[in-house]
Amino acid sequence: MLDQFINHEFLKPNLLLKRKYQVDIFVTCSKKNCLVVVPTGLGKTIIALLLSLHYLKKKKKSKIIFLAPTRPLVEQHLQTFKNLTNFDSESLIMMTGTIAPKKRVELYKEDDTKCFFMTPQVLQNDIIGNRVSLLDVALIIFDEAHRASGNYAYNFLAKKYVEHARKPRILAMTASPGKNREIIEEVMQNLFLETIEIRTDSDPDVKPYIQDVKVIWKDIELPEEMHQLNRLIVEMKKKIYKELKSNELLDSENVQKITRRNLLSAMSALDALIVKGKYGSDLPRLLYCKKLFSNAIRLSHMSELLEAHGIKSLKTYLDKNLKDVQEGKGGKSLEELFNNSRMDEIIENVKMLTFDKVDHPKMIILMDILQEQFQINPESRILVFCHFRDTISHIIKEISNNELIKPSKFIGQQTKGKEKGFSQKKQLEILEQFKNGDFNTLVATSVGEEGLDISECDVVIFFDVVPSEIRAIQRRGRTGRNKSGKVYVFKTKGTREEGYFWAEKRREKEMKRVLKEIKKDLGDSPLQRKSKKKKDLISFIQTSGKKQISSQKEVLAKEKNSEKSEKNEIDNETKFEKKKINFSANTVPIDSSEPKILVDSRETASSVTRELSERNALISLEKLPIGDYIISERCGIERKSVQDFTDSIKDGRLFKELQKLRTQFSLPILILEGNLNSILSIKRAAILGTLSSILLNMNILLLQTLSPEETAEMLYALAKKEQQTKDKKNFSIRFKKLPEKISEQMEYIVSGIPGINSSRAKDLLNQFHSLRELFSAEIEDLEKTPNIGPVLAQTILKYSITDYEKSTKTENQ
Repeated sequence: MLDQFINHEFLKPNLLLKRKYQVDIFVTCSKKNCLVVVPTGLGKTIIALLLSLHYLKKKKKSKIIFLAPTRPLVEQHLQTFKNLTNFDSESLIMMTGTIAPKKRVELYKEDDTKCFFMTPQVLQNDIIGNRVSLLDVALIIFDEAHRASGNYAYNFLAKKYVEHARKPRILAMTASPGKNREIIEEVMQNLFLETIEIRTDSDPDVKPYIQDVKVIWKDIELPEEMHQLNRLIVEMKKKIYKELKSNELLDSENVQKITRRNLLSAMSALDALIVKGKYGSDLPRLLYCKKLFSNAIRLSHMSELLEAHGIKSLKTYLDKNLKDVQEGKGGKSLEELFNNSRMDEIIENVKMLTFDKVDHPKMIILMDILQEQFQINPESRILVFCHFRDTISHIIKEISNNELIKPSKFIGQQTKGKEKGFSQKKQLEILEQFKNGDFNTLVATSVGEEGLDISECDVVIFFDVVPSEIRAIQRRGRTGRNKSGKVYVFKTKGTREEGYFWAEKRREKEMKRVLKEIKKDLGDSPLQRKSKKKKDLISFIQTSGKKQISSQKEVLAKEKNSEKSEKNEIDNETKFEKKKINFSANTVPIDSSEPKILVDSRETASSVTRELSERNALISLEKLPIGDYIISERCGIERKSVQDFTDSIKDGRLFKELQKLRTQFSLPILILEGNLNSILSIKRAAILGTLSSILLNMNILLLQTLSPEETAEMLYALAKKEQQTKDKKNFSIRFKKLPEKISEQMEYIVSGIPGINSSRAKDLLNQFHSLRELFSAEIEDLEKTPNIGPVLAQTILKYSITDYEKSTKTENQ
């Protein structure tokens, strides 16, 4: 059979091989908003490419937006389009937060730009900041669509797109949408999807392209010394479970039956009970039980580390907690857990086993597999998945001793403890080095699971078992993309890993069943499509072979009717010069009746900003040095969730932030979001004392809301009321930054006197050398200073001799 290619005016010739299932799925996607569920490595991006080219040909001035959760994924999709199309590189743009907002506005408006590739956060910020219009966006592609649940940005973007585009078309793609019907239907509802296209490894039109992937399960026996250690941990868990059951907070005290999820769920129920405040004299008992739950979860984690990861990972965890106890961190519950004779015994056993070099057999088996593979094929690429970063560090240290193995860790961006995460730039560099052979083994957390095209992987190793069907599918999909591969799964016998294994199997099977069920309910099964429907294809696809092949007839009739149509960082050129931020909304009518709100760009991580956008508030995103929201020159607002409020009391940030707010604005407001009764780590008297100081001593208005939605509602109402007059609608804010050098601080203090600018302040300090000499000077001496006349000398003298209390009384009269 001759290889057939898809040829098109926007494609490089004889490069894109035709796959029937991709064309069939493409047909459906051209007609309806579609969820495409296809195994990893079978070319979901090609389907997106075909659909994009269709709309770019059909609508000459239209734009395409391709969204993916991470920058490495975004760059990967961009590269695919560049490799296969004949578009100029300027037509395919990757939008990132590093591009200045003004430049992004210009790029969106460029007629020659065809496709934008970006993370959802960038597009969300540009929509909220009124920097982009979705009117002429013909297609939005949501990659890794299973993320479209909860408050993820995909949901907001889909809603805005459907509301504002002339004729929206949505393509959502994933290898694993979710474990049950409820989750899958939530994804479809959130992304406004009308149908599903599903392919599995067993479908006849996919089978020819499936590479053989051999899955090898490694059942591993835990050494008896580690079993004995785990029994000590289990004894401590049993004691806590028994106490929680007697308090009617657990249904069972059976250690085998109670999972970490059970503990977290029961603890959440207890928190809800405490928050309601209907406990009377029972509060001490409930708070005691909350400490028990915290320690039960810690012990459960210790067991998991021991069973699945080994002595070294457990020791690292214990050492971190011991340090927290010694430094007075971690709270009362952690202190009580580690001031326990049984815990002392556990710690001593861990030290002994570490000294005797006893560890999990997984490490030896891993080393054997790596060595064998690289002896057979030195050019192999191997990906090792592991849930915990500490274990990854131990793995890297162990396998680095073998000259055949060139390993690198591959982790996410988040900083955890003292370990900094990898920036997206760093991630891309490591992937490139992996492909080039600078590294031949990546040891990755979950960041390596999703979507990345690491096509050179010959072997994938699960160092631990994950109970998630989505993550298991994503992990397996890192091999067998272009050639056969192997997957090794390490499973410790007689531990929770066996339970995770069976749970993942059940969920994956259930997911496939539900997908087929939903597809049947929606109708139009692609495998039952009649041949005449196959002819209803898009007009641009032709096929050609290595020999001459006559072009096919148009396989899709043209549609009958044509379509109608991220505190910006303050640039301190001088260290304490006033800086001005103007409210700007690029695509909003000047005379709009909607309130205008200046929002700190870091607030887009919460759903408050999205809620404000939903209410059509006119938002300008800036990196604000003070406050989270500004609604006028006099009114700045700080938002604190209950958790952030608690944390900022503990680390001392709260009063520093509020003092800046008080200094900058004559009408400062603090919004507390959440239920204050849920704060259990600080005594209630201390919380009330803090709130009293904020209100009475700092004169900052306190408002409370219960949710981000309520916060947005409050902000909208405040802005609306504050901006009733036109002169308050178009406002600008000047921020001052207190300098760090004492000499500059002295200039700052003197320049606070009316009529004294920074130049005159320097003249005065050069004349008198100190603040004491300056404010003790006679009026005649003041007048001898350059640029200081009688009026300014009298003003300085007035501020030098006026009594503060008298001044306050006079102002209040």
